Amino acid sequence: MPSSRFLYSSGRIAFIQILFVLGFLLLVARLIYLQLSQDLFLDGQVLSRSYSEYSLLAPRGRILDRDKNILAFDVISYSLGIDFSKFKSKESISAMSEILNTEEEKILSSMNNQEKGYREIVRNISPKTKLALEEKGITGLYFRKNLRRSYPEKNTTAHVVGLTDIDRNGIQGTELVFNNELEGEEGKFIGIKGSGNTKIEGKRIEAIEGKDITLTIDTDFQSIAYHQLNKAIARYGAHSGSVVIVQPKTGEILSLVSYPSFDPSNRKNISDMSVFRNRASIDVFEPGSVLKPIAMSAIIESKKEDLDSVIETSPGWVEVAGYKTSDFKDYGKLNLSKIISLSSNVGMVKLCSNQEMEHLTNYYKKFGIGEYPVSILLPAREGFLPHHSEFTLRDKVSSCYGYGMTLSALQIAQAYMVFANNGSFKELRLFKDKLFESNKESQVISQETNNLIVEMLEQTVNSDTGTARAARLKGRVVAGKTGTAKESLKDDSSYTATFSGFVPSNNPDYLSVVVLHGLKGEESSGGRVAAPVFSDIMHEIYMLNDLEI
Repeated sequence: MPSSRFLYSSGRIAFIQILFVLGFLLLVARLIYLQLSQDLFLDGQVLSRSYSEYSLLAPRGRILDRDKNILAFDVISYSLGIDFSKFKSKESISAMSEILNTEEEKILSSMNNQEKGYREIVRNISPKTKLALEEKGITGLYFRKNLRRSYPEKNTTAHVVGLTDIDRNGIQGTELVFNNELEGEEGKFIGIKGSGNTKIEGKRIEAIEGKDITLTIDTDFQSIAYHQLNKAIARYGAHSGSVVIVQPKTGEILSLVSYPSFDPSNRKNISDMSVFRNRASIDVFEPGSVLKPIAMSAIIESKKEDLDSVIETSPGWVEVAGYKTSDFKDYGKLNLSKIISLSSNVGMVKLCSNQEMEHLTNYYKKFGIGEYPVSILLPAREGFLPHHSEFTLRDKVSSCYGYGMTLSALQIAQAYMVFANNGSFKELRLFKDKLFESNKESQVISQETNNLIVEMLEQTVNSDTGTARAARLKGRVVAGKTGTAKESLKDDSSYTATFSGFVPSNNPDYLSVVVLHGLKGEESSGGRVAAPVFSDIMHEIYMLNDLEI
């Protein structure tokens, strides 16, 4: 019996050994087969598991002012994500909430009750915030480096510079208009990655940085205009306003300000979308008396009125086509200059009654009224100027004191550029690149007519009875005109106050337009509200330039 058991055990061991040998031989044969006939398949399988392609973000071009001060640029930021297989501590939510300055409920909501996988919960946190989270030692947090847009001048230049969306695509202002130039071209890394997502080998195509865009804006002037406009809005109770400052010799816009404004870097709590509107170029309105010098220049150019004419404005009102037009008071007999400096509606009505409507509208167009301001490239409106055949007699005479047509603050500045440039039209420009320089110049009115109008504008500011006395500037002669227009919406009425002028009058350094909307009460006229803002702005600008006033 013992002998038979020994033989049985030996046979079983031998059988098992044979199986192992056969298995080994089959494995070797399989490896030889794969090596000889399936090498391409294996290479593909290896590459499919280790091949990697990474996008390399292209820094967006900067937006600069005329002195190369930065108005918009890219900064490093991080996206915060959670790996739910490692993030176990619900207590960490409280610490994250404090560091991120976000409610715990919002963080939990972004996690969406997820228990597995990975989810990005916050984008564009600063390196400082990233470091604070890392110091808490919270497991399961992951950070992805990216870029975000930063706007150092914040509200001051918001409407001109514009803004981007979360992916740094331009959606407003210069950011939108020059999005293709600013965005650059993304790069990439194509290669093989090893453990821990490390790059082993491959090809790197560097990103191409976007092109810088330079504005004609002067940041100092922009800041002065912005703060003076805000002070005036608060003082007079206006609901909105705008300021344009121009260098007449070049047509370059030095400041383009609108109120209300916003901070492009922090838009979380904005509920009123109207703050994004660039009111200086978008909001159009009946300009009121600020248009009178333009109408007067057309009247003088028609040769139908003697330059020494005296117009009877008594008893302080006149009726045309069943519509009564009044002056502030009975001014009696006025010459052409007094009609402008005292801003007599009656005088303008009587002068315009003898004019051909086609002649008037032709001159309005020459000043840029009713024309789209394409040269600035930013979104803008052309305003409204009816065809001359659509004007009734009442429409014609009221157009001469600024009703029946609409302009933006920017268009008023464009029109007054004619007076500041010896009667010549020169297009405004907002960008320094020579590609955007305009050759569009034309003589709108004669030098003689222009001299007469400038003298009238000087009297409006500097005479004892002129409506724009508050626009005076010590040591310099200002030329300009006020405007006050009534706006009615259902049962509610308010006023728009305007001043447009330049300084010094004989060889202007600066031209500026100030507009305030939604005024009520006694302090609602251009002379009492807009003119002093012009004076304050110009005073600061000359002080800034270390010039004695």
